[in-house]
Parts: sequence; structure tokens; C-alpha cells
Amino acid sequence: TLFGSEAQGIYQYPNKEYAGRFAHVQGVDTCVACHDPHALKPQLQACAGCHQTDDPSAIRMTLTADYDGDGDTTEGLKGEYEGVAERLYAAIQDYASTKSKGIVYNPDAYPYYFLDEDNDGTADVDDKGNPASYNAWTPKLLKAGYNYQYSHKDPGAYVHNFRYVVQAMYDSIQDPGGSVQGMTRP
Repeated sequence: TLFGSEAQGIYQYPNKEYAGRFAHVQGVDTCVACHDPHALKPQLQACAGCHQTDDPSAIRMTLTADYDGDGDTTEGLKGEYEGVAERLYAAIQDYASTKSKGIVYNPDAYPYYFLDEDNDGTADVDDKGNPASYNAWTPKLLKAGYNYQYSHKDPGAYVHNFRYVVQAMYDSIQDPGGSVQGMTRP
């Protein structure tokens, strides 16, 4: 995530620009500058000097746009990030239910996406009582689903490279026909 378009870890849509490596300030531009190298936990006191907070979820700095379209331009980047992710998940569910079969996501159960043909928000079960894996992928749905999964598997993505991941999530909402009205693509 930190290296953005240089590493291309997320699906990048053709003919779109994506942020490269997130270059924080000198001295705070490596993994171990922000994380304990043994426990991987963030060293939050490193944030407080510049950001006047040791809570990364409250950091916003100079970004003034409303990225998630909720009208709040004062929430921290984490709030903006989560709002974009919510809109992406809604776009995935809308697209799946209109083009094929309902879908539900569970970040804690592989293969993460399951059938939800009655659109009740819970996974359908197979004849053995197990959650039924989603089986109606289209190219657009697969791209959006991959980017949604990526956004969930790096819980610090809003700090590691907000612009890069939000650009991809925004494009993943737009590609299958989801509404980006009121949102801003970084």
C-alpha cells in the first residue's frame, strides 16, 4: 500500500492515474519509523508532534475535500476511507443483485464472498449447512470485489497511502455503475 502504483497491489483501472509511493516527511518515511519492528504496532507518539494527536484515525491535515460524499469535511481520513469503503460495498451488492446473484462479504471467512440470493445480508447455506461461496462473478464484479478485499486486509491503508487506495475504491464504485455523486476522487 505504501508504494501505491509503483507496486500495483490493487487493481488499477486502465486510463486512470494512481498515486505512487506515499512520501511522508523525512525521517518518518519507512515502516520502522512508524511501527515497532518486532511487534508491528504503530508507535503513535511519533504522530503527535506534527499532527497534534496520537490517534491516527483523527488525522486529516490539509485534505479538505469530501471524499466519501457524506458532507463532512472535518472527519479524519479514517472516516473518509470507511465511508468510501461502505459505498463500494453497496455498489458491489447492487451490481451483483441486478446482474447475477446477491452477494455478501465476510472478512473473517474464506473465500470472503458468499451467495445471498434473498439479499437478507446473510450468506446462503449449501446442502451441508456451510456458507455457499459466491459463484456468479463478472469481470466488473471481480475487480471491485478484489479492491474491496484489499481495502479490508490493510487496516492502516488510510494512513499508509490514502490517495492510492481511495482512488482505486472510487474507480471500483464507478466501473460497475455505482454512484459517486458528492464524492471526490483524490
